[in-house]
Amino acid sequence: MRKTLFLILFLSLALSACASADQPAQSVENYYQAILDGDAERAAALSCAEQEANVQMEIDSFLAVDAALDNFSCEQIGTDGDMALVSCTGKIVMSYDGEDQYLDLSVATYQVLEQGGDWLFCGYH
Repeated sequence: MRKTLFLILFLSLALSACASADQPAQSVENYYQAILDGDAERAAALSCAEQEANVQMEIDSFLAVDAALDNFSCEQIGTDGDMALVSCTGKIVMSYDGEDQYLDLSVATYQVLEQGGDWLFCGYH
């Protein structure tokens, strides 16, 4: 009985640690989906204060094209002070007048900050 209780406690702690590690990565994925959906309110809500000013500009940059995420996924790769660092794979495919162009999302490291229990997209470097 004691071993079972210990095992259950250990597994629940391990699963909660995995879930919280995925949250910074999920916030980057959600942010880019909101940008491509043209949802400024949602993208701003997913952003830290410094990034909110860039939301409309990023949305506007995709207005003239059909844009979609392709093979996009992210994972947390570390921390830098309070920031979680996230690496992504995949690209944004932008179609205009029958011609496709690609924006590789793997070339940057994304910064995510936890505020009030939420992980917020703060930009990239």
